[in-house]
Amino acid sequence: MKKLVILACAIFLVSSLSVLALDRKKGDIKHGKQIFKEQCKACHNGKKAKKLTPAHKTRAQWKRYLKDNGKKLFRKHNKANVKLNLNEKDINDLWSFCYVGALDSEKPQTCD
Repeated sequence: MKKLVILACAIFLVSSLSVLALDRKKGDIKHGKQIFKEQCKACHNGKKAKKLTPAHKTRAQWKRYLKDNGKKLFRKHNKANVKLNLNEKDINDLWSFCYVGALDSEKPQTCD
């Protein structure tokens, strides 16, 4: 019984940490926009890589893509031999910007 309680607490702790990892309310939207323009739009302009704007994904899609400190983001870019210079705060700021400009937001943004 004691092991079950410890396991349940561990599962709760891990799941709550992943939820807190992306906190759009604490992110800096202006800095997120700057990061998007400098690090995302630099390649995702339709010439080097497929065009990408915050409005290309829904909030849920952006959250899945950026969760776990950008694990999926880094994995996909590493496969393409693209090095990203982003820390945990940058990922959260990027998430905040993408959240307010996502396809299902009040004002989808193209970042132009």
